[in-house]
Amino acid sequence: MKCSFVERLRVRRVGEITYYAVDERDLADVLKRLGLYHDVVEGRGRCYFCGVPVGLGNLGGVFRYEGKAYLVCNSVKCLYEAAWMIARKRQ
Repeated sequence: MKCSFVERLRVRRVGEITYYAVDERDLADVLKRLGLYHDVVEGRGRCYFCGVPVGLGNLGGVFRYEGKAYLVCNSVKCLYEAAWMIARKRQ
């Protein structure tokens, strides 16, 4: 039986921060569902925190904030900022 990509998400926890990992095979579907696929593939996407162009080669993550999905590059600083932004919102 085939599972949806949501059922295949892997939950990880780093300290106080919980995040979900998407398998590379499901990444295109996830980006399409969030309306970010073409921006990432065509290089139009930008990191929410530092503004660098985000493509498949440097995509670090995607997060939702106030109902909208945003891209994050693979910079440790930007990923950390995204994690804390989400953690603060959940409090």
